[in-house]
Amino acid sequence: MPENLHQDYLQRLVKQLVSMPTETEWVEFKENNASPQEIGEYVSALSNTATLVERSCAYLIWGVVDSTHEIAGTTFDYRKARRGNQELEGWLVQMTNPKLDLRFHDVAIEGKKVVVLEIPAARREPTKFGSTAYIRVGTNKKPLVGFPEKEARLWRLLDAEPQELKPAAKDLTAEEVVNMLDYPAYYRALGLSIPTSRDKVLDDLVNEQFLRRNDAGSWDVTNLGALILAVDLERFGALARRSVRVIQYRGKNRIDGVQERTFSRGYLVSHEEVVQFIAAIVPKSEVLEGAKRHSITSFPEVAIRELVANMMVHQDLAERGSTLMVEVFDGRVEFTNPGSPLVPIDRILDMAPKTRNDYIASFLHKCGICEERGSGYDKIVGATCAEGMLAPQITDQGGVFTKVTLHSKIPINQVGKRDRIWTCYMLACLVCVSSDAIGNIDVRRVFGLTDSQRALAGRIISDTIKEGLIRPVDPDAAPRSMRYLPFWA
Repeated sequence: MPENLHQDYLQRLVKQLVSMPTETEWVEFKENNASPQEIGEYVSALSNTATLVERSCAYLIWGVVDSTHEIAGTTFDYRKARRGNQELEGWLVQMTNPKLDLRFHDVAIEGKKVVVLEIPAARREPTKFGSTAYIRVGTNKKPLVGFPEKEARLWRLLDAEPQELKPAAKDLTAEEVVNMLDYPAYYRALGLSIPTSRDKVLDDLVNEQFLRRNDAGSWDVTNLGALILAVDLERFGALARRSVRVIQYRGKNRIDGVQERTFSRGYLVSHEEVVQFIAAIVPKSEVLEGAKRHSITSFPEVAIRELVANMMVHQDLAERGSTLMVEVFDGRVEFTNPGSPLVPIDRILDMAPKTRNDYIASFLHKCGICEERGSGYDKIVGATCAEGMLAPQITDQGGVFTKVTLHSKIPINQVGKRDRIWTCYMLACLVCVSSDAIGNIDVRRVFGLTDSQRALAGRIISDTIKEGLIRPVDPDAAPRSMRYLPFWA
């Protein structure tokens, strides 16, 4: 942040904080007190209290009279303050556990010097100074151990703020907010009229948790708000890599790229843009229905639509330096997102669904972009099976990425044994979650086999049984009546 803007923010922050009640637990005012030990204890107490009152940070401020909140100025200079032979700032970081990103700031207000120490809220465990964790009780600083109810609540709240609700852009004016977020798309998606009042727009975005007031009285856009409604994710720093990138290659490898496009608008708009772009570049075939010809893509659009949404919903927002990627090859499309699968891959259809980003999933479902939780892969596998295609392959890429590969329809003699087994198993899972079991005819239908190829379907079933993925419902049934369930049923 440029220095002039930084100073402006700090001035507004201090003025906002001094206007608050004197009993505010996450702010402490001092005039000139520079006792390193007391400062360290306050760092612990304010950090833990910020978490308890669900603030992202707390403040220790010099140059303000504690009893009246009058700005009096201070002689405290954190750059010259020391503890023994160590500089104060380095000593505080060394003595604090876990380590905090403590930030001192100098700001001039009404010609008087004020010093602001910004203290992040506790995350994962209580913040200790030395070996002791402190807490604010009213305006007093006390050891946390003496307040078991507060300690229990603190542990419940630690690291409770999801990545989606952390700030993507800070200290914005109302004008900047409405220029950076595509709020008309929000109202269109919900079938609502766009308000004529900007204040009503801001209130609605706050209610959706896309936006919130910060401690200085200006606006912060959350990761959720940016990812859903950004006019351009490039304007949100680290979130620029959360845009969806689509690359088309000639052939089956990455040697010869044909075209590439990055979709940098928020997911509410870019989801449909990505789906339509993929549908436009994958191969198509013409079919005649009555007197009309129709173009059919080589991959079911419902599968593409669900997989694009899955990338957006299940990505790991804490994973740095990664992007959402769709790669189109001859005969296959690969969808890659940061974050490993949250459930075992072989239980993707039947286990209770999990997502890293409940807020994104909930809003996209509300807008009709996502299916209800847990039904996405059912639709994907159902669509591929209905088209006689291989079940999508799902792989965990070293615990860092998830890759899902869609294959176009290919003749059975070109399908490897592993793909035959996986498709048979996925078919059994799909049918089982609908309270049924598969038979030889179901396998033949998926692989496009004729009645005369019943034996080939039987070998696929036998191979899948040997892998321990399916089992007979009744081992003593007649061969033509045999039905099969997945191993977990």
